[in-house]
Amino acid sequence: MSEALTKFSEQLVLVDQLISIHGKLQTGRGRRHEQDALHRAGVVLTVAAWQAYNEKVLLEALDAIAANLQDPAAAAPSWALQTFNMRRAQLASSIKKFNTPNDVNTRDLYLDSLGFNPWPSWEWRQGRRQWDSNEVRRRTNTWVLVRHSIAHGFELPNNVPWLRGENGDARLTLGLLKECRGHFVHLTSKIDAAFSDHLVMDHNLPRPW
Repeated sequence: MSEALTKFSEQLVLVDQLISIHGKLQTGRGRRHEQDALHRAGVVLTVAAWQAYNEKVLLEALDAIAANLQDPAAAAPSWALQTFNMRRAQLASSIKKFNTPNDVNTRDLYLDSLGFNPWPSWEWRQGRRQWDSNEVRRRTNTWVLVRHSIAHGFELPNNVPWLRGENGDARLTLGLLKECRGHFVHLTSKIDAAFSDHLVMDHNLPRPW
């Protein structure tokens, strides 16, 4: 497990605390508004943790490459390290600009940095979820859009069937918050394993995590 994934899990503790608080709220008209605030805060925190994971795991990979180049056993020429350091500065700048973690931006960040395409690893076939990577990408984009809508004070997207309640309006529930949390736990765990494999096979690194 990468350090980035460990930090992601630590950030989700805050989401778990919101879920716990939700269960302690009594039912009632006023309480439902309080619960909605918890749902919205939980989605914002979860997507923020997802964004931070992608940034941190790439920086961690760059650290692993640098350490390998500096290892005397690797016998890397000095020019290789100098070239990498220049490229590393460029990549660090790109990572800092990563602020909308949808499917395309996430893929492009990995591809442009270290030639890794995370999409194939996103497939999710477990229980009721029999989703290919395209469906997982759609769901990812929806959650990113929900986060954007909450952060900027917009209405929730009303064109997503699984976000609509019985009255046809988009809403968030405790179940959907848990769904959001589970979604990004799946994505980060899949990327963590596949990216590690990529660094070993395509960049000839020792297992980085």
